[in-house]
Amino acid sequence: MSPSEMDPAARITRASKRRRVDGTNVESSEAEENIQSPMQDDVHANNRDETEQIDADDQCPICHLLLYRPVVTQCNHAMCESCMAHWADVSVTSQMKIVDVDEEPSEFNPVSGVEAKCPMCRTATSASLNEARSEQLRVRYPSIWEERRVEEEGDLSRNAAEIQTITVYIGNRHTLVRDAEDANVHEWTFFVRPSRTDIIEEVQILLHPTFRPSRIIRQRPPYAIKRYGWGYFTVQAYVILKAGYSWVSNEAEDSPDGASKGMLPLEWTLDFNGFGGKGSMGRCRLKVKNDRDWEDISEEGEQDEAEMRRLVRQYERDGRYQPPEED
Repeated sequence: MSPSEMDPAARITRASKRRRVDGTNVESSEAEENIQSPMQDDVHANNRDETEQIDADDQCPICHLLLYRPVVTQCNHAMCESCMAHWADVSVTSQMKIVDVDEEPSEFNPVSGVEAKCPMCRTATSASLNEARSEQLRVRYPSIWEERRVEEEGDLSRNAAEIQTITVYIGNRHTLVRDAEDANVHEWTFFVRPSRTDIIEEVQILLHPTFRPSRIIRQRPPYAIKRYGWGYFTVQAYVILKAGYSWVSNEAEDSPDGASKGMLPLEWTLDFNGFGGKGSMGRCRLKVKNDRDWEDISEEGEQDEAEMRRLVRQYERDGRYQPPEED
């Protein structure tokens, strides 16, 4: 995908504010042109010449606006932080990456947190914020910078309210121990570590049928279990989001409560050899959607309802639940 093929809606939103490099013209509505006097036109034209002329080197090559919070790629290309984030979002995959089991979960950074192909030269790269240049541009173009700030913060607020990217780690720690007969035994701890736990309702863990119980539910972090065993197998986990959230994934399923795409299945084969025998974990970048219809629901009421649903499901699995009799 070339920069010109990026999200047309985002480009249209900014089109009305686009300024030409020579500073001689700025797009405006026909209504504004009709109500302005010639004298007003002259004043506005002079103001544009003085304050809105943007040097070509200070324009983003993606949106063609003033660089706002410019980032620099490893291949030395500069662009807006939001433009690089959008490009990385549409060009990077969400494949699992195996990492050291001691890597700490962190909030996802859509710019430095991923490696994607540069939109200018297609070289695999990441980017970092150029704070010095950002300050220079703010001082050089104060009025335009303020307009860009309002625009970018508005876009960020809308996007944050709808779709967010989180990091989910799934893996196991491993220690080799010996029993009384000097036979090899594996001690392992399986875990799921999301970078955000405030939106997780519960994690269901399914072990090999030889383990009792083979199904474990963790409703609070840490979402982990420790076991001993002789061999490795594949553990299944289901990460269920709280009411009002859903996974943006083709693999997502409806949650036990009936919430659309509220549950994401994950798999992990126990690793007894990785990173010197201490185990390993996979790092996934996953998207979560926030349903705005739930904004007015109290957190306390939501928690009470979720707790009741969990109890009902637990009783149903144990065969002890009897639905209330109908009148």
